[in-house]
Amino acid sequence: MLSLVMSEYQTLNEITIDSSALINNYNYFQKINPNCYICPVLKSNAYGHGLSQVAQIIDKHFKNIPYIMVDSLYEAYELYKQDIKTPIMIMGYTDPKNYQVWKKLPFTFTVYDIESLEALNKHQSNAKVHIKLDTGMCRLGLQKKDIPQFITTLKKYPHLKVEGIYSHLSQASDPQKISFTNRQIKLFKEMVSLFEKSGFKFKYKHISATAGASITHDSYFNLVRLGLGFYGYSPFGNHTTEARTQKLFLKPALNFTSRLALIKQIKSGSQVSYGGSYIAKQDELIGIITAGYYEGIPYRLSNNASFLIQDTKCPIVGNINMNMTIVKIPRTIDAKIGDKVTIISPNIKDPCSAYKLCATLGIPIHVLICSLHSSIKRKII
Repeated sequence: MLSLVMSEYQTLNEITIDSSALINNYNYFQKINPNCYICPVLKSNAYGHGLSQVAQIIDKHFKNIPYIMVDSLYEAYELYKQDIKTPIMIMGYTDPKNYQVWKKLPFTFTVYDIESLEALNKHQSNAKVHIKLDTGMCRLGLQKKDIPQFITTLKKYPHLKVEGIYSHLSQASDPQKISFTNRQIKLFKEMVSLFEKSGFKFKYKHISATAGASITHDSYFNLVRLGLGFYGYSPFGNHTTEARTQKLFLKPALNFTSRLALIKQIKSGSQVSYGGSYIAKQDELIGIITAGYYEGIPYRLSNNASFLIQDTKCPIVGNINMNMTIVKIPRTIDAKIGDKVTIISPNIKDPCSAYKLCATLGIPIHVLICSLHSSIKRKII
């Protein structure tokens, strides 16, 4: 039987998560939302940072947090198996049939439909729930017209513990659309009042994720679901006042590195990688990196971005491969096989920071970092 001595095994691709950065970011949002509980969102493998690794940091360093927020029953169960102590709330859809798989699921669930209410009452009769409202995003959640019937059904199941009610701001990251955000908040309050008039009381009312927590500070709400900001990134456009401010205080926690597997000299006119999309204009030195689009390096960065070797820009040349990427190595550095290559840097001034890579790609930061493959080793520092 093959066994690896892990203390000696050399990892080629690695993501490190800076726990001090997460603590800094959490404290920043707690400071600007002093009357709210701040709940970290760990959906989608903790935004690519590593579900269990980030949960361990929360368990160790954060106290009195009502919930860790996840998307699915699968994610919640993964944390349960890791013996995570912080309570877990599921925000996404759960197939009602899955409520009967386990006699007592120790999670808090999102509800917004009659079928889920009935299944929870039958199989998880003492479950804690948060009601989800659709206030304008047109995604999961009750519409106002459906509330009376929902209330009628909910009252039939008094053993279900209704802890909270919430919605999601869909355009809060655009300061020019504050009027839409305000309409969502107004509608939310109207919808909640229908429940309250029917006798329901809510321990938690929440509508803000990172963007909302940055621009709306309404005492009506007492909980924030902190996603992108927890990991050190601003959801606002690069040229907005909000983004400039947050870049001063937030610290990206993720550092993605790979290794140089080979260094070679190529001649002028050499056609590099699939399709020969890069042709050397002179004799050049190139390096082959042990990560490609499978690991999460966007294919559209081919010939269009740079990574760092020994703190020096090394442009991507040729099309990115499934598990390899080729870079041009400047003559100014003495690169060696095995050298670390920084692919996504936590330093926002670096050419391969998430901000700069996403500006090149024209995509939001969470699209990039959530795409980092789960097979890459994650390590807490």
